[in-house]
Amino acid sequence: MTPQRLIDFVPLAIQSLTQPRATLRQILAIPAQRNELILAGWFVIVLNLMFSLLAGLLIYPEALAQAESLPLGSSVVMLALTLFGGAFLMYRIGKAFGGTGDFDSSLKTVIWLNFILFLVQIPVPFATLHSAETSGLVMLLVLIVAMIQITAQVMELHGFTKVMPVLLGIIGVQLALGFVMLVVFGIMGASIPMQTVK
Repeated sequence: MTPQRLIDFVPLAIQSLTQPRATLRQILAIPAQRNELILAGWFVIVLNLMFSLLAGLLIYPEALAQAESLPLGSSVVMLALTLFGGAFLMYRIGKAFGGTGDFDSSLKTVIWLNFILFLVQIPVPFATLHSAETSGLVMLLVLIVAMIQITAQVMELHGFTKVMPVLLGIIGVQLALGFVMLVVFGIMGASIPMQTVK
């Protein structure tokens, strides 16, 4: 059955934790026009932005009140660059190495990945409130889950069969995106506040 509501995608996200490639095939089989994918992308961006703001209020309420804190506009730029820029890179780099995925499928994959990671990171702020050690452990688990999901789904999208080249390519793209975002933030004059858990 084709998911119709947001809540219908939650069981698929849970299923993706153990069957990322099979679940992505189900997601890619859902018909969607490009404008619908773009709207879905912005919806996921809003979800992540709301989560970040709520988590910030929960953990570091004083940081959000500081003038040097990351502005809302910069957060939107960062999330949009990560999602739409990531989809473009996933398509172009995958194609350059003989991948079979098209741009719309790449965009759908990145949107799906962001939705999964949105759900997976929900425990992080609560773990941070518990202790720094618990927070570190949970964030490590989130990172492992993220890398497994990204690697498996890129392989499924482009029809790749070797894990290590895909994993190394993903790490390289993430480093490149991080550098680009630092440059963009530098141009915008934004700074990211660094806080420590007390």
